[in-house]
Amino acid sequence: MAPLASNKVICLVNGRIHRVSGGDYLENLDPSLQRVIKRDYPNCDSHSFICNEHQVKFRLEVLDTLFHLDLQKNFTVNDRLNEELEKANFEIHDVEEQLEAQETWGEKAADKVTEFVGSWNFILIYTGILLVWMFLNVTGLFFGLEWDKYPFILLNLFLSVTAAMQAPLIMMSQNRAADHDRLTAKNDFQTNIKSEKGVAALHEKLDHLMMDDQTSNMQIQKIQTEMLGDIQILLNEVYQQNQDIRDRLDDVEDQLDDFEETLDNIEENTDDDDEEQTNLAHENSPV
Repeated sequence: MAPLASNKVICLVNGRIHRVSGGDYLENLDPSLQRVIKRDYPNCDSHSFICNEHQVKFRLEVLDTLFHLDLQKNFTVNDRLNEELEKANFEIHDVEEQLEAQETWGEKAADKVTEFVGSWNFILIYTGILLVWMFLNVTGLFFGLEWDKYPFILLNLFLSVTAAMQAPLIMMSQNRAADHDRLTAKNDFQTNIKSEKGVAALHEKLDHLMMDDQTSNMQIQKIQTEMLGDIQILLNEVYQQNQDIRDRLDDVEDQLDDFEETLDNIEENTDDDDEEQTNLAHENSPV
């Protein structure tokens, strides 16, 4: 085989001869692209040459691999985060609905009594009853009856019994309030933990997007830029080839014009010679 010119090389894929500007040596390519090429052509080395046309195929394969890896990473991250959230199994309850479902009639009555006792209506009514009680027993205006004279022992007994009855009712209501506060605090705690888990998951996703996806995107952009550069080189080569073909066609057209002109001159000379021979023949013929 005849030696190649200094600006000619052989593509390792199909063995065709190309210009050096029509491709790259493996040592000049991206490492990820080198790995893909060496996987299909294990006998190649760093000084092997591959043309731009076949580089496009391998670059597309690298892009496809990167896309699949990114999708796989995203699915893995989402599955892991969903698993962590499901593992926590935090249930958010409606505290009011839960307490109402467990509420008895006695607890409802205790809440109503406590609500009334802790109001201004109870204070005013109770004060009015005490004043009327004491006024009637001191003045005897109620048909002259004084059923509870000073020091109002019956009134004191009534007040003591009322206070004794109010105390357990208020305690029952306070216990329900404590249950309500406990469930609310537990619910708030679970809500905060779940929110914290969600924020942590969001941060992990953002970190994944910023670190892994951004790196992959930069690599993809780099490969796309290299592919655009290869396409531009191919277009320039095609343009140059078209220009060379046009120049050759122009040369051939000029040669054809010269050839036609030469043929026309030959035909004219031939016609002149024929005419001279005819004239000589007429002159030499006897009259």
